[in-house]
Amino acid sequence: MGSILRFRKLCVLEPAKCGELYEKKAQIKLDNEKKSFEIPKIEKNDKGLSEEKKRKRRPNKEWRCIDSCCWAIGYICTIWWLLLFLFNCLPANLPGLKVPEPPGMRLKREGLVALHPVVMVPGIVTGGLELWEGRPCSEGLFRRRLWGGSFTEILRRPMCWLEHLSLDNETGLDPPGIRVRAVPGLVAADYFAPGFFVWAILIENLARIGYEGKNIYMAAYDWRLSFQNTEVNFAKRGYTFFAFDGSSY
Repeated sequence: MGSILRFRKLCVLEPAKCGELYEKKAQIKLDNEKKSFEIPKIEKNDKGLSEEKKRKRRPNKEWRCIDSCCWAIGYICTIWWLLLFLFNCLPANLPGLKVPEPPGMRLKREGLVALHPVVMVPGIVTGGLELWEGRPCSEGLFRRRLWGGSFTEILRRPMCWLEHLSLDNETGLDPPGIRVRAVPGLVAADYFAPGFFVWAILIENLARIGYEGKNIYMAAYDWRLSFQNTEVNFAKRGYTFFAFDGSSY
């Protein structure tokens, strides 16, 4: 009974102290609840950390045959471009080095002149291919070479380049929405890549004896197509084929 009276006296006469007492009790209760819900921290020793790092490390990749091929191609290309750079840096006429006379100059001196037209048929893969219609990824490549030249598009957008050079599995022609055609004219196969000539030297020597664009023709074609599809492709472009017996089709 005495304790109850003292508590009432405390709450009536000193309400501020009573409120503080309740706040302290509530704070102590909250602190105890927080401690009960806290997860004890487990300290990792150095050995555990090292094992965890070892698990996160990626396993070493084995050296494969394709890696050797890629490195070999890279070395060959690097040496080729280095030799090409040194060749272009050298002067045209080195002192003490006698340059052989071109065949065209010799034939011109002998009196040979242009007479019959010359038709050149490039070999497989050496003819250039250019884009006339393509997917949205080929923006800015209209009438640009996809095959031949500097081959820069292989590095810039390889998947887009591969998609446009691939043929349809059913028809054997270009997929719908894509048109890749052979480069027309003598530039189709004069140089396969910068510094790698194919027909350029022959064209140059023919020009020395009087040949020009009107009597030299480069029969460029799409080397990706089969013989039958090559005929179909040329027929769509308005060409007429003649057989050995003189009949056309």
